[in-house]
Amino acid sequence: MFALSKATPEALVRQLTDLPPAPKILQKLQKLISSDHASMDMIADLVVLEPGLSARIVQMANSTHFNRGAVVQTPLEGIQRVGLTGVKELVTYAVASNLVGRPLKAYGLEASTLWNRAVCCGIAAGYLAQKSGIVDYDDAYTAGLMHGLGLMAIDRYAAKKSKPPVLRSSGYPVDFAPAERSWLGFSHASVGGALLALWGFSPAVVAAVNFQLAPEDAPEEHRPLCMALATSRWARSLLCVKDEIIPELPSDVWLQGAGIEPSEFDDWLRRVKSRYLIACEELRLGA
Repeated sequence: MFALSKATPEALVRQLTDLPPAPKILQKLQKLISSDHASMDMIADLVVLEPGLSARIVQMANSTHFNRGAVVQTPLEGIQRVGLTGVKELVTYAVASNLVGRPLKAYGLEASTLWNRAVCCGIAAGYLAQKSGIVDYDDAYTAGLMHGLGLMAIDRYAAKKSKPPVLRSSGYPVDFAPAERSWLGFSHASVGGALLALWGFSPAVVAAVNFQLAPEDAPEEHRPLCMALATSRWARSLLCVKDEIIPELPSDVWLQGAGIEPSEFDDWLRRVKSRYLIACEELRLGA
């Protein structure tokens, strides 16, 4: 067992030795897709280098979430099915699935619960980016999927204690932060941001996860994305946390900062719910 040499999120993630490997494929994939020379074969060659990812790609490509024809047998066929516009989503789902592969005992959360929340938040943030046009879709989608990563890291740290704590949620918008701050002095949002920074994610995604509980405090250049993630977490709570009492709507300031108009809200939520229900059924962890 170990104690933090200094009580910071960065110190916590640096001292953990049992974290999943850094999902470097996401950065490599983003660079490849943005180049003028990307091809399906090149993307497939990259995917097969990631252990355990190829089979998940094939499985997900055959789900009704992505299904557009005959059953695929290889990662290349799966990538060809979804095309360049869908491959980032497909790979990000698979990476997220690998990251949340076990229950979080300190939080009383099953792996499937964490997975469902991640998927719902990613879908919500992606649709919000499309509606607003003021934040990057890939950044929003990735931040949504990774928003709970700090829970995983804190759970790993808690498991090494002789008397691990039981961390209860206070509900949206603060989630588990009050219990975490009482124990550690910081929250899973800060830990998630520190872990994503350590793994080399973009400053925008790092900021969104880090400031998801207080997006108004984010650096100005990243504030719209942080507002979008904070708003998307509301949809996640509504759809995934059945016993949680949440505000009727997210903060007006967050909605405005995320670039969504009141007249667009119902359509956004309807689309999120529809896509989430498909993903929850077809792409669930361990399916």
